[in-house]
Formats: sequence, C-alpha cells, structure tokens
Amino acid sequence: MKNIFFICVFSLIAFTGCTDDDELYKNSGGNSTEEESTLPNEDIDQNLFETLNLDYPGLEQVKAWYETGNYYSAAKALLTYYKGRIGINNPNVSLLESTITADQEKWANDALKSNKYRFYVNNNYFEGKNEEEKKKKNPYSVLGENNSINWEFKPEGADQEYQKQLHRHNWMPFQAKAYQKTGNELFVTEWKNVYADWITKNPKPETPDEFKWWQLQVSTRIMGQTELFEYFKFSPNFTPEWLSFFLAHFAEHADYLAKFRYHDENNILLSQGTALAFAGTLFPEFKNAAQWQEMGFSILNEQAKKQFLADGMLGDLSLHYHISSLVEFYNLRKLIAQNRLPENILSPEIDIILEKAAELVMHFTYPNYFIPKSNYNCTSAFNDSWMKTKSVLNTNFKKYAEMFPDNKELLYMATEGNEGTEPSIKIKAFEASGHYVFRDGWKDGTTVLIHSNNYSTETLGDWSHNQPDNGTFELFHNGRNFFPDSGVCTYMDNKNEIKTLRRWFRRTASHNTLTLDNQDISITQGKLIKLEETPHQLVVTENQGYKNNDFKHRRSIFFVNQEFFVLVDEGFGEATGTANLNFHLCEKESDAIIDKAEQGAHTTFDDNNLLIRSFGNNITCKEIEGRIAYNTDQSYQTRKAYSLEMEKTAGAPVRYITVLYPTDKPSEHTIKAEFIDGNQNITKGISVKVTIDDTREYTLNYNL
Repeated sequence: MKNIFFICVFSLIAFTGCTDDDELYKNSGGNSTEEESTLPNEDIDQNLFETLNLDYPGLEQVKAWYETGNYYSAAKALLTYYKGRIGINNPNVSLLESTITADQEKWANDALKSNKYRFYVNNNYFEGKNEEEKKKKNPYSVLGENNSINWEFKPEGADQEYQKQLHRHNWMPFQAKAYQKTGNELFVTEWKNVYADWITKNPKPETPDEFKWWQLQVSTRIMGQTELFEYFKFSPNFTPEWLSFFLAHFAEHADYLAKFRYHDENNILLSQGTALAFAGTLFPEFKNAAQWQEMGFSILNEQAKKQFLADGMLGDLSLHYHISSLVEFYNLRKLIAQNRLPENILSPEIDIILEKAAELVMHFTYPNYFIPKSNYNCTSAFNDSWMKTKSVLNTNFKKYAEMFPDNKELLYMATEGNEGTEPSIKIKAFEASGHYVFRDGWKDGTTVLIHSNNYSTETLGDWSHNQPDNGTFELFHNGRNFFPDSGVCTYMDNKNEIKTLRRWFRRTASHNTLTLDNQDISITQGKLIKLEETPHQLVVTENQGYKNNDFKHRRSIFFVNQEFFVLVDEGFGEATGTANLNFHLCEKESDAIIDKAEQGAHTTFDDNNLLIRSFGNNITCKEIEGRIAYNTDQSYQTRKAYSLEMEKTAGAPVRYITVLYPTDKPSEHTIKAEFIDGNQNITKGISVKVTIDDTREYTLNYNL
C-alpha cells in the first residue's frame, strides 16, 4: 500500500501545479541566485536534452529551466512530470497489485551484492556441492576481482548463450517488482550501481556485436527498462541526476536499435519491432519516438505476414519461439488499446494470422493439460523447443481467448473444458510447416500422436532452430509420452565439446525416424502425400532428405480404429548403404526393455504400457544410445533407444512395418504384420496385413 500512496501523491503534484523550488526559480526572472548556482548541474547528463522534444505537451517547465541553463531543475521538473504522467500505459506493468512470483522475488534478491551478484540467466544455476544446494536454483555469481562485476563471466562448460542472456538483464525487472512489493530501497540503489557499471564497461559499439549490443540483447533490455522505470521512478533514490542518466541511455538504446535492423527474418526481428513499438509509444517525449514507433510497427506488420506460415506456425518451426511471439503480439494489442493508438496501426490481416497461431498451440497440447491441479509438461518439444507446463499454457490460452472472444475452442482451452466448444478430433494438418496431429479425444486418458515432417528451405546450420528430424513423432497415451523428443540440451559455442553435444541432439538419428548410414539429412522440405479419415485415419508424408544420395523417406501412419498405430516406413531411390529405423523410448532407462529377437520393445510400467513390434526383410535390431534433455544447460539423462538396420541396394526400396500397441500388459499380446502388395507398384501405394493376438486381422492400404 505504501507505493500506491506514493503514486497518488505524485499524481496530485502533477495536477496542482509547481513545487516550492519551481516557484522560486520561475519568479527569479532567470537571474542566477546563490541557491541556483549550487545545484549540481554537472551531475546531469545533458545528452538527455538533446534527445528530448522539449515542445512536447507537459514539458513546458522542463524547457524553461533548460533554456536558462538550469539543467538540474529541468531534470527535476521532468521527473515530476513522469511521476504524474497519465494517459500512457505499459500493459506489462501493474502498479496497483504485486505480480511478482516467488522465483522472481528470489532472483531479485540473488542479484544483490550481498548475495555476490547472482544474476538470473535463463535457468543457468550453480550446481553446488550437494543435492540440497542444487535444489536451491542459485544463479551463478558474477562477482569478480576487487568486488567488481565481471561482465565477461561465463560458467565453466557453458555455451555462448549464457553471455548473450547475461547482457539482456532479465533480473532487473524482477528487482523493480520486488521493490514495488517490499519498498526496500536496496533494490533501487543496487540496480542503479549495476546498470551504471554495465554502461561504463560495455560502451555502445559502432555496429552490433555478437553479445552485448546484439539486436536481441538491446531489444530485451529496452523492454525490461520500459517496465522497471514505472516501478522505480517513485523511489527517493530515483533522483533527477539518475533520471537524466537512465533516459539518455534509453534513447541511446532505441536509436541504436532503429539504426541496425536485424538481417534475418526470424523471431529476433519480431522482438526488435516490438521493442521499438513499445519505446516509441511509452516515451513519446523523445524527438525520435515517432520514428521508433513507426519503424517498430512497420517491421511487425511486414514480418508477421512473412514469418507466420499459412498454417499458423512461426517459420522457424519452434513451438517455444512461436508461443513467445504470440505473447509479444498480445502485449502489442494491449499497448495499442491502452494508449489509444489507431486500431489499424497493426494490420487487420494480423488478427487472422494470430488466431491461426493460437489454434496451433491448442492442437499441440496433450490431454494431461486437463488434469485438475496438475502442472505436468503438456506439449511436444520438436526442433529447438521445450515442453510447456500446464500453468504456462493456461496463462497463454487465457490471453488467446481474450484476443479472440468469438473463438469458442480457445475459450474451451482457457477454461480447461468448462466453457466453450471442444475442438474436433479429426486429423489436424499443418501442411505449410509439416506437422500432423492424430487425436481420439481432448480430456485426460486420451491419445495424441504428433508427426513432424518439417517444411523449410533454410540452411540447416548448427544455429538453426529447425532440426534435421523429418519423419519423427511423439506418441502420448493415457497421461504418458512414450516417444518424447530428444530435446535441445545446449545452444552453440566455439568449443568442440559443446558443438559435439548440440550436434548429437540435432542429428537425424537422435529422432524417431529413418536414416541412411546414420547420416544427417540436409533437406527438410517435407510433403503431405495423402490424408484420409476413413476407414482408418491415415497420413502419408515423404521427404527427399539427402543432397548427394537418392534416398526418399516415406512414412505412412494409420490410426486403426483409434486404438493403435501402424507405421509403414519406406526408403526409395538408387542409393545404397544401411537403412536405420530409429526409436527413442520414454524418459528413463528403466521405463523400457528392448526385445531384439522380436525387433521391438515394450515398456515396463505397472499399467498403461506400449508394445512395439517391427517387421520387414532381414532386419537387425541393435540397441543404440538414447538421451533426453529438458533445458539448454547441457544436462541430459539417458534412456533406451534402438535401431532396426536393413541393407539398401540400388533401385530396391527398404520397407518396414511397425505396430505401436497400447496395453496394460504387453506380455499378454502377440502381433504379426506383413506386406501383401503382390504385383502392386509399391511407389504408388501399399497394402499390409496386421494381426493382433491371432484373432483380429486388419488389412490396411491406400493408393496414390
């Protein structure tokens, strides 16, 4: 409550007129007095007044003091203006109630000097000497020699992403929220010291570097500063001197970002547009504010149409960045509404794009999202992405439902199925990005298989968020993910060991798909060949993945009676070598047993298991290394994985049938399968027979 009172006091000052000091100098006729001459003009950053539009409404006193050379009083008047400013609102700020989480408050305290400047950097934690210390999730200390901050610090073994994120200052807005909650001035004074230290040691370069002044770092700092300013400006330690320093460097950041447009059309450019739009809208007092705002919204209008594909997926094919970009546009819409900007400042076409993007998140959500009072991981993790928890998803679905109030399916997700309309359980095809979803229901206990056959024309370098994993899938049944994606594990670095680790998790063979000689594919231009709803749901895709080898992988997936899945994998072309059909199982080594003699595996839970059997000519089953990672901190755990090898001869295809059969007791079932194509041209279709327990027989076929 103390800060609410503080806000009201300064609002009252803004409406009732000048302070006593202001009256004194206004009536002095511009003549210097002893009191005026002792004011600390030398501590005011005069660059601020070069960047301000002193003719902006409300800055009359600022201009008057500036023109007399009284820079301190000008800055003081500017601070009073900002404390009482109304009509300009940041949608990311809540001054009336605390929104800080327990983790954020911890990280705010961790960043204090008394805690050795443990700056929160994207879930990078000091592991400590024992399990109890590890659980504390303490960020690394960046305290260097002579009790100074070492901005060049990088934990031993960390990749380059640590240094990039260190310079985004993500902990600073948490300190501002902690100040709002507690009124502890230490959060203000130490933030000032740390930020001033960063400015001193990291001067603006002539052109963007890879770390400190890279566009994404600058964008993130700007967004954080638009938030923390609103909390900190009411502090008695937020002085006129500090205001001049802070705003001068804020303008420096925004001008720099406007000068150097990011070169690639990806999520970084969207973040750049968002930061400029926020800077120009929330700080219209700057001379270049209109330029920032115009450039920001221009980037967003242009790039939203380019970067979101026709099916709604963000072009880098990462659900993580996809969700983050949706949050940015949600906040932009709030920015527009709360600051009475023209509604068409964002193109009306973007609403259609964003609604598709929101619906895509819905279809990528697993049924455990609907378990009451749970917080499981509820999404897939294809490409450079991370599984999202129920709480994260629900927060986002509420935003989507607010953005699109007429969409009853998004309302269904936002209310966890209590309102709205349950979405369809027909196959959902995201053909532009190459993702296909089978589903027999939405609530807990149902089954979802998501098949990923990426379509992208970008180069698959180590930095790409698109992994070379065409043909892979995840199968979620009755609360359990039986084929979770291997994950990311780490971003890139110049160190060989980190390069090797990232490449292991990116490689084609580390996914549930077909390779030739275990080589990575270099082309991810997946195609949908066929989709049918009856008599059984069916999706057929293919990808010509190798530039120098004529080897086309076609995967056909049947959802038989919405009870079990049959996968048919075929490798066509003149290439020769060893075909490897790879499967990576569950999350722990103890969760599964590989049945080499039966060319398959089974899981070992008390109930809700999966029986896997594959069939083909001259298959050799080999256990291979399996790993799974949940973060980008280079940690991972091992799991069971195996490969089914078959020799590929020139002109002759390799062909596999795999049955994925959910059951409580795998030992009680037998499965058989065979091709019954006869003289059929197998490049134009298939025909297979699957027998369950010698009693149930299914003939599955299609023609192209």
